[in-house]
Amino acid sequence: MKLTNKTLSAQVKEAVSDMIRKSEFMDKLPSEQDLAAQLGVSRNTVREALKGLENEGLVISRHGIGTFVTRYNGSENIRYNISALDSTTKIISEHGYVPGTQSVFVDVRMAGPEISKRLGSDTPVKILYIERVRTADDTPIVFVEDYIPYVDGMLEDFSSHAIPSLFQFINRYAPVSFANCSIHAVLSDKRQMDKLSLTDPKALLLLQQIHYSSKGNPIFYSDSYFITEKLEFNLIRRCVE
Repeated sequence: MKLTNKTLSAQVKEAVSDMIRKSEFMDKLPSEQDLAAQLGVSRNTVREALKGLENEGLVISRHGIGTFVTRYNGSENIRYNISALDSTTKIISEHGYVPGTQSVFVDVRMAGPEISKRLGSDTPVKILYIERVRTADDTPIVFVEDYIPYVDGMLEDFSSHAIPSLFQFINRYAPVSFANCSIHAVLSDKRQMDKLSLTDPKALLLLQQIHYSSKGNPIFYSDSYFITEKLEFNLIRRCVE
């Protein structure tokens, strides 16, 4: 199989993913060198594509041994390895969907005690509050509430730019290095149903995340309510010897 268009790691990722779906591989993928020759691309491009598939939980790489297929259940859901910290925009785009944003509301306010504590303060914190619905091909997949310690001019900065990814906006003030994530299964309430265009209560996956700088300082906190029927998170668990 040769790629006839301009080579991109996303094209290689899609090609290898299709091969896995068609059961062209058993448990183990060919070497990077063999895949590169088969697809007519460089090893670096193959390596980047395989990293993307590993982030989705579709394969797992073992140093010095090779890359192995984890599983494929035939689902068309957006799949992602929850241990990787990426923007929702990137996750949606890498699956071939067009990312979008609906129902944006922005406000400057004082955070309550619980949010302030999550942001590392015992006293009320002035924040930029952002709520929005992220979509894939105009279909809602997640309702997000973000709480960002306010910096002068931040509201005007956010309002005056069409910023596709919150990470891009945040990184202009303080780059995010890692996040502490708590995961909960919740039943959608009326507000979440309205935001996500749900006609009946549905199970949602709530990710509560505190995002930190490389020095361990809280940068922002978020509540993300994912529709489990449309987005599937995976986690690769390795044995500890």
